[in-house]
Amino acid sequence: MVSVRTATAGDVAALSAAMAEGFVGEAVTGWMLPQRLGRQARLRRMFAIELEVLALPRGGLVLTADDAASPGRLVGGCIVLPPDQWQMPKQTDGRTALRWLRVYGRWLTRAIRVQRVMEEHHPTQPHYYVRWVAVRPGLRDAGLGRALMQPALDRCDSEHLPAYIEASSERSAALYERLGFVHQGMYDLPEGGPPIWPMVRPAAA
Repeated sequence: MVSVRTATAGDVAALSAAMAEGFVGEAVTGWMLPQRLGRQARLRRMFAIELEVLALPRGGLVLTADDAASPGRLVGGCIVLPPDQWQMPKQTDGRTALRWLRVYGRWLTRAIRVQRVMEEHHPTQPHYYVRWVAVRPGLRDAGLGRALMQPALDRCDSEHLPAYIEASSERSAALYERLGFVHQGMYDLPEGGPPIWPMVRPAAA
């Protein structure tokens, strides 16, 4: 059984690499990063920013597990933002802006529009936001996604708060349903983007 632990700043490089592997063939990130050449490297940079700017400094719950079969590598990760900390910063410093530009290039405007649409569909009540869940290819279907999410869901239960997640495929939505998430409808991303299934796991009584 995998031993899930809290990630630290020292895990950023390995965790970014593992999550980039997990998302390299995913529909939404593929649509936001249509450049096939170098997509995985761009995803690594994206997850590094997510961890260093959004999650770790803002008290996010970042979960991972070591890969016993591959020393030095991680199986994947789960990034969860706490209540009132799920929105993107209204302003960014010049260095962070350049880092985002290096990720998206000429598709940066699309990424900004996507973020705005996603924020419009967020619940208004306090909630934990499960922003990213990723498992490396070849390690899926072993319960790792569920294991990575479980500590965050336990925290939601202990604090009697709901959890919110956006499923980007029917396969991932089925996993979230088994974890207690309930569908809230469906919407399409702008510019002809793929569908998103917002889901909420109600607060424990």
